[in-house]
Formats: sequence, C-alpha cells, structure tokens
Amino acid sequence: MASKEFQYEIDILNREEFIQTILRTIEYYSNNNQNISFSIQGEWGCGKSWILDRVFENLYDMQDENIAGGRYCVFKYNAWKYDYYNEPLVSLLISLKEQFDSENSIFFKSPKAQENYKAAKLMIKEKILDCVDVIQESPLFEIIDSKVFHIPKLLCTGAKIKKEFEKYKEEIKDEIRNYDPHYDLNELMNSLVSGLNKICNNEKKTVVVIVDELDRCLPEHAIKVLERMHHISQNVDNIQFMYGIDKTQIEKNIVQIFNISKVDEVQEKDRIKKYLSKFISFGLKVPKSEYSDKFAEKYSKLFEPFAQVNTCSFELMEKIKIIIPNVTARMLEQVIDRIILSNSIINTHNEKLDNSILIFELFYAVTKEHEFDWKNTRIISDESKSTITLSNSIHHSIMINVFNRLISPNPVNNYGYLRSSDKIKLATGYEENKLNALCESALAFYYEGINKRDSFYFDYNDVIEPMNKNLEYINNFCDYYNSLEM
Repeated sequence: MASKEFQYEIDILNREEFIQTILRTIEYYSNNNQNISFSIQGEWGCGKSWILDRVFENLYDMQDENIAGGRYCVFKYNAWKYDYYNEPLVSLLISLKEQFDSENSIFFKSPKAQENYKAAKLMIKEKILDCVDVIQESPLFEIIDSKVFHIPKLLCTGAKIKKEFEKYKEEIKDEIRNYDPHYDLNELMNSLVSGLNKICNNEKKTVVVIVDELDRCLPEHAIKVLERMHHISQNVDNIQFMYGIDKTQIEKNIVQIFNISKVDEVQEKDRIKKYLSKFISFGLKVPKSEYSDKFAEKYSKLFEPFAQVNTCSFELMEKIKIIIPNVTARMLEQVIDRIILSNSIINTHNEKLDNSILIFELFYAVTKEHEFDWKNTRIISDESKSTITLSNSIHHSIMINVFNRLISPNPVNNYGYLRSSDKIKLATGYEENKLNALCESALAFYYEGINKRDSFYFDYNDVIEPMNKNLEYINNFCDYYNSLEM
C-alpha cells in the first residue's frame, strides 16, 4: 500500500506483476546481505520512471518499523536533475540531504532516529556543543558532515574547541592538498561511505539507491555517475543500486567516451558488455504490456466530448487498444494532451462528438509519430472479394496494419460492388430503429475524405449528412493538430 504522501498513479499497463518481481529481487539480496547493482531496462518513454517511482513507494513503506520492521532505507537520485554538478558525489550528497531534511524522511519513521535528528537541528540552531555525542549517533551526521555543508564549522562557532586547533587542522589539509589534488573528493567519499555504513550496520538496514534518468545525462556525466556509485558499492555493506536505463543509449555513451572502434562489431559489443558488467550485474527488461481498461479512467478528459452519436455501437476500448501500443507511454501522454487541446479549441459549442471521431483522431495523431506516407497510402479494393484494405506499394508502415485492423470486419456492404464511378458502397446498420454507419465504414470514409478522395458512398441521406459533418470536423482537427508540431 502506498503512503498517503504519495499520489499513486493509475496503472494502465498492468505492470504490478513486474514491480513485484523487482521487489522480490531486492528482498532476495537483502535477505542474503549481498550488495547488488542491477538495472531496469527499456527504451526512452516506456515508463521506467513510473515503475521506479512505484518501487520507491513500496520500499518507502517498508522503512516503517511498524510495517516491515524498518528493513530498508531507500533514496532516489535523479542523475539528470543534478547533472550541472561536475562531480556526481556532490550532487548525490545534496540529494540525500534533501531527502533527510524532508518531513517524510526515514528519520521520522523511527522515534529514536527522530530524536537524534531533532537534536542535531537544535544544536545547529543554538550552536551548542554539549551534546555532540547525540548527533554523532545519527547516520545523518556522518553523511552531511562534509565540506559541502560546513556542518562542523557551524557547530564549532563559539565552541569549547579551540580555534587554533581548527586552524591547525586546516593548515594540515592544505599541505595534503598540495600533494593530493583529489583530497577533498576522497574526504567526501569517505564521509558518504561512513554514513551509509552506519545505516547498514548500526541501524541494521539495507540501503537501496534508485538512480533514474541516467540516459538523459551527457555521456561523460552518465559514465562518471556509474563509476562513483560503483566505488560506493565496493565500500558499503548491504547496499543496492537500481538504475533505470535505456541500454542502447548507455552503450552509445560508452562508444563515444572511449572511442571504441566499430571495425569489428562483435568485438565492439563484447568490450561494451565487459565494461558495463563492472557496474551493473544484470538487467530486468520492462515487459511489453497490454493496456487495461483503466486507460479510460486515467484519461477521462479525453473521452468527455465523445459518445455514441451517429454510428452503430462498438467496443470503444477494443479499437483504442489497437492504436495506443504503437507509441511509448511517454509519447502517448503527449499525444493525448494535444488531442484534448485540439478538441477544446475546435469544438467551440461543446457538442457531443461521435466515438468514431475519437478513434480516427487517435489513429491520426499516432501516425504523426511514425514515418507514415499519407499522400501515397490509400485504400484499395478487391472486387472479387468485395473487400478494401489500406496499402502503399512503396513505403510500408506498421500503422497500415493498424488501420486494417480498425476497419475489420470489412466495412464494404455485402451487396456493394464496384460501380462504374469506381466508388465503393459502405455498410450501414439499423440500431434502435435508426440507420447508422458502422464504425469501420466511418473510419474508411474519414480516411479517404481527409485525403480529398471521393472513393466511398453511403446510400442513405440519414447517414450521408452526419458523416459529412463528422468529416468536416476531422479536417479542422487535423489542420489544428498539425499546427502544434515542433
């Protein structure tokens, strides 16, 4: 169960089983007190961040001693959010500090940890050093006790410790820096490792660091993050790193950084694999999931203007599920946002639109994310079978197959044969004593209509008039939607 402070998003891709697989993997290594670094792999926009957020929420609850014995201490690190820091250790430290300072922090899950944390804040505020030992019992002290936050300087203002001694220590450090330019970085790493080890050992917890957006970073920074996390994992007991990555992009980063030759493709892949294996033991690939009926719940605003108006009833979600798997989850959200915007602008009188229009809008919008040749892709007929299919003899697109599935079963009238005018008679049906176009017939009519081709006809005025009105609306939609392109 997700904590109240998180808004649990609707799962429209049935990914709960995959999330549970990840949690069981984490639990396995936690039970065996083993360090592990693994990845959640998927292409850009497939929903990796969504999955990592759900894993975080589950582990967050398990931090609570009343729920799962407080076995985990989980942190999120958005590598891209902090990539303006040249040194990932600094950005990681800042990210950890922000999470420690949050009221939802693990330090508010345990009364003892909460007491230590409040004591630390009080001492900083009042500059009292009499209870330094209390602060040092908290893992927080070790992690933020670094040069970045100057906590020792704050605590030592007006302290009993002599200023001369502090000055002497700084002089010694300056001497060391002359010989070791990475002295500050080493100190930072040591303080971070020390603090994390206190959590793992003294607090008896498994630390889980979830690293997201790595593949959005500049190549050099992405590789540097992997290297720094690897150093931490080698020096902290019972810590797990989980990366959300697009493996293809990370591999490109490696090739670019290390100038790996592409002369021998097999050798190149082997070198990349060996290098990545230093940091990531294995990857769990985001599965190809089917959309659930919760899609309508999540995107309810998309459906608001639509209803069964002038076509025969059909399974709306079944048609939608044919279209939407052909773009990534992230791209689908952008497509839906643009469709909602377009309809709000065009449908000025807030009229109810037919469901067939929604299906065509989704199809049209998704084709814009593919290499789809609208000009030369047209519906052709097989007179012997009295059928029609979308086809392009030069350029094939997966969206051609999608459209042919949308107009199946075939929308041609059983008794409709090609006339001398080369027009095809589309099928209609009676519903509630009213003659309406079939959805499949309407889609074929819309397709040829926006391409300015007069290929089809309906026999009845009761059908012709609303179909022409729908087509006019769709033409306006397409014009506005195209204006939204980058």
